[in-house]
Amino acid sequence: MEELKALAGLVTYRLSNKTTLISEIEQQTRESDFIKKISTGLFTNDAEASYGLYNSNPNDARYKMLKYRLKHKLYNNLFFLDYEKLKLKLIYQKELECLQLLHHANLLFRKNEYTIAISLANKILKISERYDLLNVTISALEILLKCYFDEGNIKLYQNIDKKLIQLIQIKNYEAQALSLFGLIRLQLKKTIKIRKELIEKLPPSLQRLDQLWSLAKTFEAFNSYYKAHMIYFEMVGDFNGIVDLTILSEQWLQQKKINALRFDANYNKFILVYAHLRAKRYNDGLAYAQQFLPVFQANSTNWFAFHENYFLLAVHSKNIELAEAIILKIANNTAFEKISSTSKERWKLYKTYFYTLFPSTYYESSGIGNNNPYLLSLPEYSKDKQGFNVAILILQFIYFLKKNDSEALLYRIESLKKYILTHLKDTFSQRSKIFLKLLILTVVEDFDAEACSKKGQKLYQKLIETPTPGDAYAEIEIVPYEHLWELILSILINKN
Repeated sequence: MEELKALAGLVTYRLSNKTTLISEIEQQTRESDFIKKISTGLFTNDAEASYGLYNSNPNDARYKMLKYRLKHKLYNNLFFLDYEKLKLKLIYQKELECLQLLHHANLLFRKNEYTIAISLANKILKISERYDLLNVTISALEILLKCYFDEGNIKLYQNIDKKLIQLIQIKNYEAQALSLFGLIRLQLKKTIKIRKELIEKLPPSLQRLDQLWSLAKTFEAFNSYYKAHMIYFEMVGDFNGIVDLTILSEQWLQQKKINALRFDANYNKFILVYAHLRAKRYNDGLAYAQQFLPVFQANSTNWFAFHENYFLLAVHSKNIELAEAIILKIANNTAFEKISSTSKERWKLYKTYFYTLFPSTYYESSGIGNNNPYLLSLPEYSKDKQGFNVAILILQFIYFLKKNDSEALLYRIESLKKYILTHLKDTFSQRSKIFLKLLILTVVEDFDAEACSKKGQKLYQKLIETPTPGDAYAEIEIVPYEHLWELILSILINKN
């Protein structure tokens, strides 16, 4: 039944006009009744289906025969799926189109229809070479080789044979690259201990992937090289490495060293801007962000994700006017309600953070400070807010500090200490741990700006020297902790 459900789910609503199955489904037959009820979920297992159709059990011969006929028909109709309705990427659509044509070409070759088979093989080559589908290209050339052999065409046979031998060697390099990258990905799914050991062993593998891409010059070889380097740089927190790789990839794309139809250029642009943020190369990051803005459609989720990095770059570079302009831009985008709840939560946090730290006329009129879900109570440590917990704690602290609410801050001291002991044990939490200790210091020193500055100097220096961890582990610094400490000291000075 699971096989039938999967086939019915694929075929029923995604057929092209090349098949008669749609009209058959619309007829009032037991077969059409069966497929409709599988597709709509009325039949979820064999017992329900056999009883509903024959008032019998799954061993009924009539039910078994019906099931066999329907399964056979569904498999046949896989050839007639509308790829656009499947919402497959263009590259996968082209690959499936080529595989269908290969089936036809092979069949025609077996029936000695060489002229038609050769025509189809050449049609396949035009698609496969354009989209860098090496496996398909080799298969098409193999059909041509067999056709020319049977026709006795020595010259064309030799030309194809020479090309095929070269491509098979290239395929060998590509296969090695794919295998090596696959092994890296699989090892990353293991324990933290194994992953740490893997980091030390990765450089030679990365060098080999570089060699294989140089030898193969195919998109799959490049993609293995590209993604493996991305993983490594992120694991070790080398965001400058990601910056260099993404910029190089942009250059290679322009130089046509990478297949533009295969390469996800928008993703590369997104990562390029993000890496500048994490590498603290704010001015260059802002320049790239402004350059790439037209690439992302305003009604897409990618547009909002891209603007997160744009906003954080503006905040980290202390470009407050630009940061506020981005927040207002987000608020005025009608597609905001369509993005995920997690994304909405992030934008609410960014907005609240920004206007708590940098009040403006808009802040005063909007009542953000009076309607803030993040300030009502100390947040629980939870997976749905993972990455935000420290940011929320800091936001609450600054909010009450600006309100001169010493009682609320005293109440939070023990909670901050407990949070540090419970959740900030790992090395990748060092920056958050240091900063929370600075917050505790302000209360211990009774909000004395001079004492906090003097006694907090060692912690502050340690904060500066502590590098940002890799993305997989890092808490979000919506505003750099160094900037926040400067802001807190200025609040304390104004209080006194």
